[in-house]
Amino acid sequence: MAKTAFALNMPPEKAIKWLEQQGVSVQSRSSMNPEDAAKVITVARISNLDMMQSIKTALIDSAKNGTTYAQFKKDILSHMQAAGWLHKDENGKPEIIDPDSGEVFGSPRRLENIYRTNMQAAFSAGRYQSLMQNAASRPFWQYSAVNDNRTRPAHAALSGQVYRFDDPFWNTFYPPNGYRCRCTVTALAERDIQRRSITVSESTADNLIDVVKTDKSGKTYISKTYRAADGMQVSTDKGFNYNVGKVNFRPNLEDYDRNLAQQFARADISGAEFKASLQRLQKEISQADKQQSTAGKISRPSVKFAAGMLSEENQLLLQSERASVWLSEDVLTEQIKNITGQTADKYYQELPEVIHAPEMIFKGKKKTFALIRETKTGKMLATIRLGSKNREIQVQSYQNLTDHELEVLQKDMQQLK
Repeated sequence: MAKTAFALNMPPEKAIKWLEQQGVSVQSRSSMNPEDAAKVITVARISNLDMMQSIKTALIDSAKNGTTYAQFKKDILSHMQAAGWLHKDENGKPEIIDPDSGEVFGSPRRLENIYRTNMQAAFSAGRYQSLMQNAASRPFWQYSAVNDNRTRPAHAALSGQVYRFDDPFWNTFYPPNGYRCRCTVTALAERDIQRRSITVSESTADNLIDVVKTDKSGKTYISKTYRAADGMQVSTDKGFNYNVGKVNFRPNLEDYDRNLAQQFARADISGAEFKASLQRLQKEISQADKQQSTAGKISRPSVKFAAGMLSEENQLLLQSERASVWLSEDVLTEQIKNITGQTADKYYQELPEVIHAPEMIFKGKKKTFALIRETKTGKMLATIRLGSKNREIQVQSYQNLTDHELEVLQKDMQQLK
């Protein structure tokens, strides 16, 4: 087999970074929401975090060195042997045994599935960064399956489909869409669409639908499903119904056209990941007073969302080196405790517009600014803070603003606009 990096035709540095940023979890992938599943390496039936960390390290080494699966297998089995995780069964065949639970994980052959699934996810996430960085000039993405005798019918049905990079289709069907999925995405320019007479599809309520499915244990779940023109319904494997690139990728919006960056922020705040993050945080808050076991906890990197872009005029007014504004999960955790009367995800829908086109701006202390805009849900206030030494601008708070509170701002702060 060719080296993975060359087989997938992309610089390995981005895949390596993705792997390095992944957490590890002993929680079952099927029990996680898409947002969490996309941020961790987890392997069914392994409950030992040291073993999981060793698998992650071996994957990173393979990506860095461009080694094949055979070398990955040799390296990880050697480590497992030394750690006492590898034993022989009654027939003399090697088995991997969880030292914590004593459960037999399976034969080393399962390592190939681990390797190919996680490496494909890593390179797909890295390629997503490259595609997004060229979205202004090549905004149309085409789904591409290998289309050989090993291609699954569902993946073959998607092959050739073209959607804009910001179409909801990619929130679910950006590959990989299952274990050992080999599908990729190709970016096309407007001239490619015209020259080849390609039809650009658009997601609607008719072709991107929610379908109730039943897993092997008999539990039902909702699966976002693509309905082809011939009526065929296509879903991802369970646990793969998210965009591995988008969930983990946050671009440097300073490198983008301002309007395109603002469009990204709107999509980020209204996207499935943001909603899933809010739901998880609300659940964690509701359980805060209960005793929580550390078993199965996820080790994950911090999450942030693109909240909006300052207009060129307002960036100059604030004397800011940067234009992109970000919203962290830490701020969300504090904010959603006070949101009442509406769902949290809808509460934030107009935040990008409040940041981009505020009707009033007030200057506070320590590089803080109050941005105010009348929205569909009333007068909203976004408080932002400029970072020092070209660091990111962060949202400090976002809330409804009463007339009395506005009067206090006008009295206590310097009005710039």
